[in-house]
Amino acid sequence: MLRRPMFTIVQLYKAYPPMRGGIPGYVALLSQELKKFCHVVVLTSAAGWRRTEETDGNLRVIRVLRLMELRSTALCPTLPWELGRLHADIVHLHFPDPMAHLAFWLARPPGKLVVSWHGDITRQSLLLRFYRGSLRSVFRRANAIIVGSPSFRDGSTLLGASRERCAVIPYGIDLDRFELTQGLQTRVSDLRQRYGDRGILFVGRLVHYKGLEFLLQAVQGLNARLCVIGGGPLGTRLQQQAIELGIHGKVEFLGEVPQEELVAHLHACTMLVLPSVNRSESFGIVQLEAMACRKPVVSTNLPTGVPWVNQDGRTGLVVPPGNVVALRLAIQQLLDNPDLCSELGERGRQRVESEFTKELHIQRLLQLYRELLRAP
Repeated sequence: MLRRPMFTIVQLYKAYPPMRGGIPGYVALLSQELKKFCHVVVLTSAAGWRRTEETDGNLRVIRVLRLMELRSTALCPTLPWELGRLHADIVHLHFPDPMAHLAFWLARPPGKLVVSWHGDITRQSLLLRFYRGSLRSVFRRANAIIVGSPSFRDGSTLLGASRERCAVIPYGIDLDRFELTQGLQTRVSDLRQRYGDRGILFVGRLVHYKGLEFLLQAVQGLNARLCVIGGGPLGTRLQQQAIELGIHGKVEFLGEVPQEELVAHLHACTMLVLPSVNRSESFGIVQLEAMACRKPVVSTNLPTGVPWVNQDGRTGLVVPPGNVVALRLAIQQLLDNPDLCSELGERGRQRVESEFTKELHIQRLLQLYRELLRAP
């Protein structure tokens, strides 16, 4: 019988946030689920200079002191020491993350190395020039590299020859968190009265690759209301753009919202739009969340997992990235066809149930871990 392994997950976003979405939320969900089967240690950065540690059953969360943040990378000088003293059976790194990379090479911990490659680096060309070689050396050292979709694996310029060691394990979500409960019904009804039956929803960080500026332009020619959930460095600029386009009366920027409020908006909207414009959008977990709520998705035809998740004409509509006219026409098509929205939304729900649940994801991941531990 396979002995109980200890998985060390190095995750260096701003914090370890159990309720946040995207990749931080995924790592939190992953850790909570894995603790049912093994001993899990999460290494992450603290909010400041104070190291903290907490334990929840088989889950141990260590937040190491952070000096500062540089280009979205937390600088944590004690991280190599923390990693080196854990003696894990499997070290699971979540990339791209230069600090996790540096900590691994300084600590040289024993055990198998698993790397989850969540997205290519597309903008920081100067940094990438220095980082590319060492990144590929980590890939060569890795016993397995996890990617979320075959299309992202095949299109990544950074994976190179390491593609042969890639394991495709699609992300999964907790379907129970997106059920329309009796407690949510009143809030959903209030939102539908507020936004009407022509509500467009955007959920995500307000950053360059999300393409929200193109969605704002598309909304300019539509009889619809847009709700934007999420915060980020481009928030002020995008709100100013809405004013300049003359659409500020039908666009609402809500910032970050609690999980329950997000679920209410997903159920209340007519559709979700993910107008991302480059490979930094590797999968689009929010698409799964909308599909779980039986909503159609309008997304873009990126060479990543985005159009692999949202199948054109089956679970939603897919348009060229950065094409305002095509984006507007796709949204208009759904606004004018409630029956089509229902059909696409129902098929989206079926797709999530069959391919993208947390149970399936954990099952596939544990199988990979066990195979690695059995290998010499």
